[in-house]
Amino acid sequence: MIQGNYDIDQLADLKQLSRQFLNALKVGDVVFLSGDLGAGKTTFTQLLLQAAGVTEPVKSPTYALYNHYRIADKSFIHMDLYRLSDPEELYFIDIEWILNGHHIVLIEWPSKGDGVLPKANWHLNFDWAGGNRTLTIT
Repeated sequence: MIQGNYDIDQLADLKQLSRQFLNALKVGDVVFLSGDLGAGKTTFTQLLLQAAGVTEPVKSPTYALYNHYRIADKSFIHMDLYRLSDPEELYFIDIEWILNGHHIVLIEWPSKGDGVLPKANWHLNFDWAGGNRTLTIT
């Protein structure tokens, strides 16, 4: 079972977890990635998308709000809501299409979309305290 608490001592640990988590995902899943700046949300997403087969550079969509990746029969949406000032702004980027059940949607800073975003299938919380990184998956 992928749910649980994980210590992330090295990048290799995060890479292995991202591969395991990829295998647990199904089309239509919404994944919330929470944690402070620099805690590992974007790195985890980059590793997961690379494991899925993305060959282009995976960059944080901080300014675009989302990037779309299509790999074989799967579609991934990577969202970063850090710069969102109002959850209602999500309607301007066609959030209905993003959440139509045809994509795997990975959302960094999901609290910025409260009231508009649906309930997530997965919650990933990244913590970086005292020099130790942990990832909690529920």
